[in-house]
Amino acid sequence: MKRQTLLALAVLFTVSLFLAACGAPAKPAPAAENNARPAAGGKSGGQRLIIASGPIGGAFYPIAGGIAALINENVKGVSVSVQVTGGGIENARLVGTGEADLGMSAADQTYHAYKHSGMFAKDNLSLKTLGTLHSSPQQIIVLKKSGIREFEDLKGKKVAIGEPGGGSEVAFKEVLKALGWKETDVRMIFLPYDQAMEQLGDGLLDAACVYAGMPAPTVTALATKMDVLMVNHSDALFEKLAKVTPLYASETIPAGSYKGMDAAIKTPTQRIMFTCSDKLSPDLAYQITKAVYGNLGKLAAFHSAVKSISLESAPKTTAPLNDGAKKYYSEAGVIK
Repeated sequence: MKRQTLLALAVLFTVSLFLAACGAPAKPAPAAENNARPAAGGKSGGQRLIIASGPIGGAFYPIAGGIAALINENVKGVSVSVQVTGGGIENARLVGTGEADLGMSAADQTYHAYKHSGMFAKDNLSLKTLGTLHSSPQQIIVLKKSGIREFEDLKGKKVAIGEPGGGSEVAFKEVLKALGWKETDVRMIFLPYDQAMEQLGDGLLDAACVYAGMPAPTVTALATKMDVLMVNHSDALFEKLAKVTPLYASETIPAGSYKGMDAAIKTPTQRIMFTCSDKLSPDLAYQITKAVYGNLGKLAAFHSAVKSISLESAPKTTAPLNDGAKKYYSEAGVIK
């Protein structure tokens, strides 16, 4: 199909997903509906697959919509729908239990889900990966007039840390742990990204976390009305964080990334993993991997964070690749 058709599909996905998100909670589809779709390990003809995305307002949601559009466009007989969720932790559980066929989770979440450790020590999850996706930095947003500049300035402040079970909550609490703070040292509340930005702008919060690819639409929207800044993490803080978990890297966010942001800052970041049910057949996994990673230019139209994805880095996942994905990367010459 031509580019116009793909763009039309993207519009249809965006409208339908918005309407679904407005009328339904971010929960798995009813069990009867999930059980009615053909198993992920079966033949590709007539299959309906679910991709677990994230909250509206982050990068997961539009990128998942783009992935679904590319699969629907390029994989014959497959229909993929996007499910709004609380984020990477919920996604790992949905994929790991087979309630979703595909998902997006941070590097540490995927690692622990596969290893049955950390946050998933009590879960019996089984998943694999199809590749890495974009870089997802922890963006702690404040109003410029607040005077908050460093993470340590958040002590005693009221901070929205995303939805329960999201990567933003985990990342924020790991920094607290690295500093030796108690969780009560910050007044943490759970809010979706869009509501958090609204309350930050209204002066009801001191800071709001968004764990998403740059730029996050909700932050961009607030920055058109008020000057915002992103909280910096010092080199000393990163040294402490590395002792808590080695899966975070330091990413420099340049000045001007959002309107009013007049200085570069450093913040923790992780690569996002494109996960799949371990029941996904190698043949279908091959076709999906090819549809997505063979069309990264088209995927970038859905969110600019996709520009950080490369075919060379795609196989560097924190859980084993599905054999079908391995076959694609071998043919592409990026693994042996």
